[in-house]
Amino acid sequence: MLMLGLDSTAVSASAAIAEADENGLKTYSVFSVKNKMTHSENLLPMVDDALRVYGASMDQIGLIAVNAGPGSFTGVRIGIATAKGLAFPREIPCAPVSTLEAIAENVRNLPGTVCALMDARREQFYYALFRAGERLTDDSAGAIEDVFASFPAEGDIWLCGDGANLFARMAARQSDRPVRLVPESCRDQNALATLLCGYRMFLSGKTVTGKDLRPVYLRVPQAERERLKKENEGKGV
Repeated sequence: MLMLGLDSTAVSASAAIAEADENGLKTYSVFSVKNKMTHSENLLPMVDDALRVYGASMDQIGLIAVNAGPGSFTGVRIGIATAKGLAFPREIPCAPVSTLEAIAENVRNLPGTVCALMDARREQFYYALFRAGERLTDDSAGAIEDVFASFPAEGDIWLCGDGANLFARMAARQSDRPVRLVPESCRDQNALATLLCGYRMFLSGKTVTGKDLRPVYLRVPQAERERLKKENEGKGV
């Protein structure tokens, strides 16, 4: 089956085309960028390039896997909107993948515990723990203390994701618990990992229609928080 993978949940953006079967990925083309252009400028051109280089068209796609969150609110919306726009008219099933699970997929074979981290701003993180590709915790949002509290008592802790460097610097100042950064080449999310996670969801019957595809937020968006704050201030709360 030919699949399309999308990610625009953080600073980088990525699109991939791949064919897979029960043994894993067979062939693929993948494009990733980390530049100053907005994802709304990058994502669809990368989809076109991935299709062109692979030699395929959207009419051949049997599954769209997209990182549905957590992540940048704008980035998540761009990815979901792109997936919906491509899937709905063609009735292509969609796999809403956890961004944190896709990040951890890059290093699923590392020994010890993998902590996928995203920078949620204001010294907050989105995080989840995995071991040997198996999920240990739900996706969560919290401060560095919350992340440390989720760690197992023993064993290596590997950090990956766009929040890994920040967490490592903060951890060096606040804790004696050693943490390790995964290699930079596999630290950020990419659409190929999204496809691998999405294909497993497809095999497990966990896909949705383009119409039913929704973003997954772990926190209220900043604009909504500011609106609620103003309303409460107006009420004297």
